[in-house]
Amino acid sequence: MATPYLILLSVLVVITIGLAIIVFFLLRKKPLEKNESLLLLQQQINYLSQAMDNRMAESTKAIQTQSNQSSKILSEVSERLAQLDSTNKQVVNHTEKILELENIFKNPKQKGIVGEFILENQLKNVFPPGQYLIQHKLGIDEKTGKELIVDAVIIVDKNKMIPIDAKFSADNYNRIVNEKDPRQREELEKLFIQDMKNRIDETAKYVQPTKGTMDYALMFIPADRIYSDLLDNEIGGVIKSNTRNLIDYAHEKHVYIFSPTNFYVFLMTILQGLNSFKISEFAQEIKQRVEFLSKHIASYEEYMKKLGSNLGTTVSSYNNAYKEFGKIDKDVARITGGKSKVNIKQIERPLNNE
Repeated sequence: MATPYLILLSVLVVITIGLAIIVFFLLRKKPLEKNESLLLLQQQINYLSQAMDNRMAESTKAIQTQSNQSSKILSEVSERLAQLDSTNKQVVNHTEKILELENIFKNPKQKGIVGEFILENQLKNVFPPGQYLIQHKLGIDEKTGKELIVDAVIIVDKNKMIPIDAKFSADNYNRIVNEKDPRQREELEKLFIQDMKNRIDETAKYVQPTKGTMDYALMFIPADRIYSDLLDNEIGGVIKSNTRNLIDYAHEKHVYIFSPTNFYVFLMTILQGLNSFKISEFAQEIKQRVEFLSKHIASYEEYMKKLGSNLGTTVSSYNNAYKEFGKIDKDVARITGGKSKVNIKQIERPLNNE
């Protein structure tokens, strides 16, 4: 930055020296004009000094301007670097999360947990608490002797429930999608179909009517694309396959396959059915209570009839007693020669509606 200033200073020094030499020679040639020469030299030196001051001021101003601009640029660069550092940290953080998610989906057990989580959320969004259960124990499997624990059940009534099992079979499916070799795809297709059959068999074991389940179970696949390919007879959008056989195989095992999209519609249908059933059940309960009330009314009517009959007998006894009392009063009046003092009042008997 200081280079132009040094060059200018060097030039001024050279010019000053040159003027001094010229003055020296002039003084030697013209002694009489000494004063005039000195005056001229003074003026030129003043002019050069003023010019040098101006140049110095301009150079200083230019240097300050460039310095300010450089500081501003450095500040902006530092700010951008800080932003870039923050962005890099976010990218690294997102990359780590993606790797974690990738590791989750590489682990079959953790993938199963993800499927169960999606299943539970869908049930939670539709049914009230108590209408479904998570990780429900059905009892001991008579075939294997192991305890049956299904991912979820929907409680239909006190004695029946619908078992649901989440199955995330995506490994072979993803390998089919990424595979370029047709022969390899064919082999992977066979593995995928067999894998799906195994998942259907695993779900079918929860069909246990003797343990309170319906005569069917639901298999929940938390991936709409896999389910869509099963219906379209196309795996991974690359292999046309008779996957309809898988649907038929599931029906034979009393297993119905659902994806997140159509599972929600199914759950809403179940909810409406349960609400209608509850209304019907409540209406039946009201009818039964009215019938009980009718029986109570009939029993009460019998008691009222008996009470009326007893009251009638009492009134008859009262009226008869009053008549006899009147006869006594008349006998007394004859003996004494006076008048009868008793005014006989008859009470009407209660009406008998029999």
